[in-house]
Amino acid sequence: MTLSSPPDLKDLLEKINSYGKESIEDILHVLAQSVSLLTGLSRCRIYLEDLTKGRLVCAQASGRHSQELLAMSFPISTGGFLISHVYSSQEEILQEDMGALEAVESRDIARRFHIHASWLLPLVHAGRSIGVLCVDSGRIGQLPPQDRQQQLKTLLQQVIPTLDIARKYHQQLLLARRIDEGKNREAALYMMKSAVHLVENLTLASVLVPSPLSAGNRAQGLQILASYSEQPKAKKVYEDEQLISLSQGESLLSRYIADDGTIIDERFLEPLYFSNLAAEPLQKRYLTEELGLKSLYAVPRYAPHSRRIHCVVNYYSDKDHNFTEFERGLLDAHAEMAERVIREIGGEHMEIQVLAEINDLLQERFDGLQPFLNRVLSKATELIGADTGSIALVREQEDGIWLMVEDSDGTIIGAKSKEWLKKNIPPIRVGGHELPPEQRSLTGLAAFSGQAKLVANTDEVGPQDFYRPITSHVKSELAVPILSDDKVVAVICLDSFRPHYFTDEHRRILRIIERMIARYLVDLQQIAALTDEVHQLRRDVTYKDPKISSYKLGNIIGNSRKAGEVVSFIQTVTPLVFNRLLSWLRNSAEDNALGLPSIFITGETGSGKEFVFNNIYSRLNEMYQTQLRNGRELPVKKTNIAAYSGDLTYSELFGHKRGAFTGAHTDRKGILEEAHGGVVFLDEIGDADPKTQVQLLRFLDNGSFVRLGENQTRFARVLLIAATNKDLPQLIARGLFREDLYHRLSELTLEIPSLNERREDIPDLSTHFLGKLYRAYKHPDDREDEPPQLSSSAQQLLKEHHYSGNMRELRSILLRALFFSRGKMIGADNIRRALATRPDPVDTSEPHGALNRQLAQQLFDRIVNGEENFWTAAYEPYSRNRLARDTITDIIDLARQRGARTMPRIAALLKACDPASEDAEQRKLFYRFKNFLYKTIRI
Repeated sequence: MTLSSPPDLKDLLEKINSYGKESIEDILHVLAQSVSLLTGLSRCRIYLEDLTKGRLVCAQASGRHSQELLAMSFPISTGGFLISHVYSSQEEILQEDMGALEAVESRDIARRFHIHASWLLPLVHAGRSIGVLCVDSGRIGQLPPQDRQQQLKTLLQQVIPTLDIARKYHQQLLLARRIDEGKNREAALYMMKSAVHLVENLTLASVLVPSPLSAGNRAQGLQILASYSEQPKAKKVYEDEQLISLSQGESLLSRYIADDGTIIDERFLEPLYFSNLAAEPLQKRYLTEELGLKSLYAVPRYAPHSRRIHCVVNYYSDKDHNFTEFERGLLDAHAEMAERVIREIGGEHMEIQVLAEINDLLQERFDGLQPFLNRVLSKATELIGADTGSIALVREQEDGIWLMVEDSDGTIIGAKSKEWLKKNIPPIRVGGHELPPEQRSLTGLAAFSGQAKLVANTDEVGPQDFYRPITSHVKSELAVPILSDDKVVAVICLDSFRPHYFTDEHRRILRIIERMIARYLVDLQQIAALTDEVHQLRRDVTYKDPKISSYKLGNIIGNSRKAGEVVSFIQTVTPLVFNRLLSWLRNSAEDNALGLPSIFITGETGSGKEFVFNNIYSRLNEMYQTQLRNGRELPVKKTNIAAYSGDLTYSELFGHKRGAFTGAHTDRKGILEEAHGGVVFLDEIGDADPKTQVQLLRFLDNGSFVRLGENQTRFARVLLIAATNKDLPQLIARGLFREDLYHRLSELTLEIPSLNERREDIPDLSTHFLGKLYRAYKHPDDREDEPPQLSSSAQQLLKEHHYSGNMRELRSILLRALFFSRGKMIGADNIRRALATRPDPVDTSEPHGALNRQLAQQLFDRIVNGEENFWTAAYEPYSRNRLARDTITDIIDLARQRGARTMPRIAALLKACDPASEDAEQRKLFYRFKNFLYKTIRI
């Protein structure tokens, strides 16, 4: 037997222990995979103790005959079976030849399932057995070697506690369901007793409910839920055969009800009277022969839209009695009440369990959104008894609203259970009948309508219906939208491998879960977005080169007088501004009359205005966390006014109502509302349109605003930090900027000096940037941590150079010098060459200047000429840190200059995919392309 190198036990262990107690099937599936990886054998069985049944139940089986093995169980206390013996003795057995066993029963089982060798290990937790693991082989003597045996034992020691908790929880839920079933039976029995006393000449009453004929069988029968007769013998004989077949011709009711539980004969849409049972094709022939029953009044209760049977109430008489109209009316009303009792009684226990379970979940702390969604999905799946499920998050894209379980790279951002069944869930379009049939889905319809949606039987779905199959195993599906403030933020979808599985009670339970988790989910989403923003800011302000000693605040380099003034401003202003932020948390009443605080940052393009903002925010956030000690970040939002125009600018700041403009698919908060209580950075404020300027002035005066397309006044409080490289007084003189807004913004003004005004800082700035560039561009396998150094003559050249692009220009020069230098020293010649090959001065109308426009042009030409495509020329080098973000944005700009004004045209020109194709792979590539540009490059 040849074994591959052992897998990383740590990775397997982390995956198993990441599951909650609700995920027993996922735990068992990964454990079985781990056994196969460690032992090199594909067959294993996991038996778990089930005290509610008093047996060892096969909870997981892999390899040959797995379905048959899952149906087998063994007694807990009988030593006649090998599995029972290992469980009770807590001793492992290595049986190299199963045919040599003395116990006939064990030998027969091994022969039946072609098991010729087996390693049986007791699963022991806290000193007692909870089950048995069997590693099987189809060849005599083929068992894992000693080292692999030990590795598996090590893994089991750490996994068994998690498995035992999940086992107990799963069995408690099964017991709770049985309790509910017992209540149903008790209530149904009470109704059947009342029936016999309700009408004279009634001998026996029974209620039948749909039930699978056998485990794994999709065909339905009718099970006797309860029956009653004044004659004890009649009741006992009647209930001897619990299940009535609906297979064609096998029973009286099979004439009227198909084996999927739906009525096929319209005559049975009303109660039917059978005057002579002896002449009918009865499955229970003894009804007439032994009990002497002569007539039957059968009342169907069913769902009108699907004709699916809820129950059938049978009223038998041992006399030739034709029920009168009055008696039939009584029995019809009785059957209706019996149906209501069966469907409504017994669910209270499950609802209480759901409330308790979700409430407990909301008290826990989660490391991010996804672990929370996984636990919610696992609980919902387990509580309802579904086979699998997913939670998809709503995402707005340029071409509409989508539901996403995983992103274009396959990373799960929502949640899904039994990942091996739903390996790839593509983005799902939100919409109704306006969508083409191939884009329609149940979850998309649920998100579009804001209402729960059900597909009772996927085999009956037509080409125009709303269902999108992910796996052929699914036979029924229930989708419930998660709403917060009347806006759909996600959809939870549960699937069953049985048709017609989900009931109104399941729908009600999911709605309870949805209402309980909605606010928490939105809060976690906001925290996740804020955390990403803060981490990005921190990366900018926390990098410090150990060779530099002039860092004054955060990582602001401050040898010059001008830099010192910037540092002094921040140190003076931030404590006072923070006091104002703190007063908002106390809901100070007099605060509203003062208006909102603002800081105005001016400076030439590329001088570092956003970098200074990052340092201001970082200082405020440190104060926030020190003062409040709640582990949360100070809310922050950033945007660039020049990136928008017209209504889009207004919407970005203040939000919009659905339908306010083309593409406004849902209501949306603006960044000022999202950052309530925190800080907002508006770059290029000089580009704001007149309408936005008016609303912004009103907002700064009292914190009020109106979303685009609605009349409701809303309020938010933020510290507004605006920046521009334009001469606002000149714009005011030309009538392009409001003077009152300028005075309101410029109460606290910070002017960022140009690089030419702080030449003494250039050597340290160069060392700082060179270190950051080296870290960004070095090969992942390069172990050399020290970046190249600048010679004194190189530093002098940089100090003497006149900069029109400020920090961006300096960074561009250093990038070219780094790329084309050799060795660990960058000398004056390298700098001269970098200066000689520098591109034309950066156009100040472009807020994001190019670091290397020549490189972007070369890559663009190679793509357009068919030598490469977007993925090989741009995406892969960027992923390996060999291209800068600015280079990618330059490539996109070049595509736009060629006439590609929309995302589909850009994708086609750059040969990323064929966006017009209906091919699923091409659609996935297009989505991946957009996701990369929007979320990673942030165009």
